[in-house]
Amino acid sequence: MGRTIRMSRAWSAVLVIGAALLELYFLPEQWLFRLVVAVLALSGAILGGLALWGGSGKVREIVVPERIPPAPQPPPPRAPVREQPPVHVPDGPAPPKFGRGSKAQALPWLLPAHAVYPGIAADEAQLGDLAVRAASVVGPGHRCEEPVVPRQDAYRLGRDDDGRYLIAAVADGVSSSRSAELGATVAVSAAITVLRERLNTARDLETPAAAEIFSAVAARMTDTATSRNLRDSDVCAALVLAVIPAHPAPGEREMWVAWVGDASVWTLRDGAWSFAAGDDKRTTDGVESNALAHVLPDNPMTVASRRIQLRTGDVVALMTDGVGDALATLGEANRYFARKWAAPPSATSFADDVGYDAERFIDDRTAVTVWVGAREER
Repeated sequence: MGRTIRMSRAWSAVLVIGAALLELYFLPEQWLFRLVVAVLALSGAILGGLALWGGSGKVREIVVPERIPPAPQPPPPRAPVREQPPVHVPDGPAPPKFGRGSKAQALPWLLPAHAVYPGIAADEAQLGDLAVRAASVVGPGHRCEEPVVPRQDAYRLGRDDDGRYLIAAVADGVSSSRSAELGATVAVSAAITVLRERLNTARDLETPAAAEIFSAVAARMTDTATSRNLRDSDVCAALVLAVIPAHPAPGEREMWVAWVGDASVWTLRDGAWSFAAGDDKRTTDGVESNALAHVLPDNPMTVASRRIQLRTGDVVALMTDGVGDALATLGEANRYFARKWAAPPSATSFADDVGYDAERFIDDRTAVTVWVGAREER
């Protein structure tokens, strides 16, 4: 609070004190000074009386303020928080299920002791007017119980330098082989390399020398096995190859396919998948057989080949028996894949389809599918 001094009282005190001092200082005989003292005392008395009489009125005050710290200022208002709309996270895609499904499909994936190859591989590509999707998925029988083994299927995609031809290779490693995954991987890689070299020096797609090509692939498999102290029987695999023109002349085009073993070729026409090439595992009793008559690298000279006419709008696929057996024996699966693969799906959706769930179908599964005359716009 400030200190207040009332002006009238202050002046009265000054006059009275001054008169008292003069009274003490001057002698009584000095009448002039005593007159001054009397006047001062009288003036002080009058002012004091006026101050007492007018104390309730307005009095001039002198206020000496104390230093007061400024009042704290409130923080600036915050910007209003906008509520974000909730984000909808859809359930993840699930592989299609045919019938009751497999018990192994629901089990967790386990890791093999030597995880060299991924459990899933997938691709999509466009070459000329050919749209391509590819996927390979380790089967429930290999991933969900000990001993866990790597994915024994493999595929590769390739082209010649000029982009005139699409090259595709699919291999199925023989489960009884010690390093089946190695054999399948070497087989598809060597096949793409050999075919690419031949197509780079060829003017047109003539009938390739299938025996020479498969012999070269078998030799590469044998060399790889030897370099790793393995036997030929440790790297056995079935193999199917295809060469498809990417920029054909108007009209029909021909694809060339060759195979050893039960990897197969299928075509989609009129709403159904039909077997087109490969070792047919079905017997006269309608029961598919798992016995392999020929495999690489042991039997390259048993290779078979043929040409298949393709039209714009056709769909053709190279498959291991993990998918081919489902098309051959499960009507529900054949109808599903005919409908789902009528047009190119995304690579992730295609991989989900290849990883389908069906009772007794627990092998690795691989498919390379080509849509003829499909130019995708992105």
